[in-house]
Order: sequence, then C-alpha cells, then structure tokens
Amino acid sequence: MNSGITKRSVLIMGRKTSISLEDLFWHALKDIAAEQHTSATALLVQIDQKRGNTNFSSAVRQFVMAYYINLASELRNAPSLKDNDASARSGTVTHSPLPATLL
Repeated sequence: MNSGITKRSVLIMGRKTSISLEDLFWHALKDIAAEQHTSATALLVQIDQKRGNTNFSSAVRQFVMAYYINLASELRNAPSLKDNDASARSGTVTHSPLPATLL
C-alpha cells in the first residue's frame, strides 16, 4: 500500500540530508516557493535555520500549515470578502485559500 510519503535528499548549506514528506506537503512547499518567487530549496534552508531541535520533516509540515493558516486568516479579514458577505452566503465563491494544485 502506497502511503504517499516521498523521501528526498536535499543539500542544505553544503550538508546532505533527507526529508520524508507526504506528497501533499511537497506540492504545497513548491507552491509556496513559487508564490514567494524563490525555490523550494531556499525555503528549506530558511526552515532549517529556524527549526531549532525540531525534526526537519516536522518543521517543514509546520511551516506549510502555518503558511496556509495565515493565508486563511488574511482572506477572512480581507475587505473584499467582507464587502461580498452577501454573495458568500448565497454560495458564490469569490476566493480560494488553497492553490489549485492542492484542491
């Protein structure tokens, strides 16, 4: 049975390490990198530098979740959503908090 977890080796600051993540998190990491006009590797370097004693794979998952939680919060508080509150209640979707590759 395929668990959907992919193990990849990456070079972080001249050090080879491996990360095991579900495919969903790999796709999300790549989408976030594209949104921020950087590479997934550059994001991994940032995550590695800030993770402390946290397992690297867990730190990546936490980063991805925090990114989308913050995005959802921003969308909930966006003036355009508040202005379109009536259309939201009628079932009209005006914004999607997740990239198309994650839907």
